[in-house]
Amino acid sequence: MNSNIIYNLSTLPDHVLVLRGDDFYTFVKSMVGSPLRDILKIQSIDSAQSFLDTSDVFEIFKYDIPDLLELKTKSCLKINEKYVVKIGIKNSLTYLTALLKAKQKKLMDDNCNNNSSHRQISYELLNDNPSLKSLIDWYEEKQYTIKNNNSNPKQSFLSSFIDNITKNLARPTNNYQYSDSVKRFALLLYILGGRLTYELIRINLVGALPHLTTLQKLILNSNLNLKEGEYQFDNLKLYLKSSDLQFGFVSEECSSVIRKIKYDVNTNSFVGFSTPLANGIPMLRYYQTDSFEKLKTWFSTINKAPLLNIHMFQPLPTAHASIPSPFLLSA
Repeated sequence: MNSNIIYNLSTLPDHVLVLRGDDFYTFVKSMVGSPLRDILKIQSIDSAQSFLDTSDVFEIFKYDIPDLLELKTKSCLKINEKYVVKIGIKNSLTYLTALLKAKQKKLMDDNCNNNSSHRQISYELLNDNPSLKSLIDWYEEKQYTIKNNNSNPKQSFLSSFIDNITKNLARPTNNYQYSDSVKRFALLLYILGGRLTYELIRINLVGALPHLTTLQKLILNSNLNLKEGEYQFDNLKLYLKSSDLQFGFVSEECSSVIRKIKYDVNTNSFVGFSTPLANGIPMLRYYQTDSFEKLKTWFSTINKAPLLNIHMFQPLPTAHASIPSPFLLSA
């Protein structure tokens, strides 16, 4: 193949490199006809990338398979009991390969020209790193979907998650940054999975999740920084008013926890002892003291709480409205 030949790429769809399945086969038929399309289809070569990764699409004709007899008859000449692919089909393969490679190179050149600080990606780098090639295919398909469906990429958490990881891998480890959606996901993962689960995932997915110290700051700065035994009735009232809701029901759930005592600097109290009740209501900031002897007595005489009790309020939706989110009333 002469590399100096200039191909007219205007005949190709802009999204040709992300076509899949029947769309790809229709494209092949329109460019080089049915025979080559049928050869690709029977081998499930259903995308441009799969096509370019296949070293010899005619290798299948070396095998004596009954299902290939009709295809061999259409695409090959039988010479001395051997099937030889017709020269026209070979030329079609050469032409299609050259077109797609030229389109791929033009796309990379355009991306390079759009931002001079970006380095051109070599074919050797792409071939040696299948994950990079898959990532480029995914971004191309996502961009095509966005353009055609007018969808907002910010709605896709997967997109934000992958963007965050790839950007952080190019930054120093002490300068990792995280989008708001990733921070929210990290908080939920920490709350639902616990510290050990969170750390296991964070350590093995470099650049994906913030450090625990950053996570603790997010918790402290959030509006959900609940104090032990305190009921958020005022916040619940504001939540119901803002959502135009009036009725709901309260449920209680408990979960076993590792028994431990810690000092809460915000309330100047010790958290983790079993909270005493007054008329069925938890006594707030009960374990406050400046005396080491009193703290020592608490440790020896008062049980550490084995359970975490959660009270949730589930608002009831109005007619034809979606189900509103539950509200964390107390913990």
